[in-house]
Amino acid sequence: MIREKKAMRPAVIAALVFLGVILIVMVFADKIGIHDPTSIDLTMKFHGSSREYPFGTDDYGRCVFCRCIYAVHNSVEIAFTIEIVSVFIGMMLGMCAAYFGGIADQLFGAVSNALMAFPKVILIMLIAAFLGASTRNIILAMLLVDWIWYARISRSLTLSLKERKYVQAARLNGASAPVILRRHIAPGILPQLAGQFTLSLGNVILGLAGFSFLGIGIQRPTPELGLMISDGCSLIRTNFSVLLWPGIILFLIVLDLNVLGEWVSEHLRKQA
Repeated sequence: MIREKKAMRPAVIAALVFLGVILIVMVFADKIGIHDPTSIDLTMKFHGSSREYPFGTDDYGRCVFCRCIYAVHNSVEIAFTIEIVSVFIGMMLGMCAAYFGGIADQLFGAVSNALMAFPKVILIMLIAAFLGASTRNIILAMLLVDWIWYARISRSLTLSLKERKYVQAARLNGASAPVILRRHIAPGILPQLAGQFTLSLGNVILGLAGFSFLGIGIQRPTPELGLMISDGCSLIRTNFSVLLWPGIILFLIVLDLNVLGEWVSEHLRKQA
């Protein structure tokens, strides 16, 4: 165990540092990206790497570096929004279904089983295709599917927590169900959802890039990593950097969040 801790520490530190870089990009994207990511200038087509254009330009003369900066901002912001809303919805539904039981729990079980009968990616693609390709619709499609995982975790934990003595004591003292759920059940669930949230955040960013790559996610000209990779595929022989840089950045972000997610989950297991 000691060797494992020593081997893990540099990876976690590096992941935390990279997370800090992502947050800086999120906050100061408009200051770091000095060029308009959607501005077309054909006179600068396929410009090589330089001080003004660190990653060069694409076939429309757009700065690849600035587009990557804004793509990271857009992807992380959208993924974070999806996960926060999913955690809230899933946690509320899971707690209520387990605490009240009866018809509410049976209805929750039927809906969750129906949703989990389909592969997650296929279900999101079907919903997005039905609603139409747009940023709003892909967010809605991912929300309609993503909440179920948090709901099932919340339900399982609530079934255990509601039998604890302090919860039964609060019930005997006349505390209402909303008060019990808010003060006694929710604090015991939130830490357990933290690890799942971090892991899922990376998966959502990767999924969002994949759906945009397929043309059913974020639409052009909005900068997005999946779209940039899609555009770069047709330029792989003429300007490989258009494909290379967004691919590397996407890989590093997902790897970073997976390392942090595993670290948080391991830490919570040791605290349990």
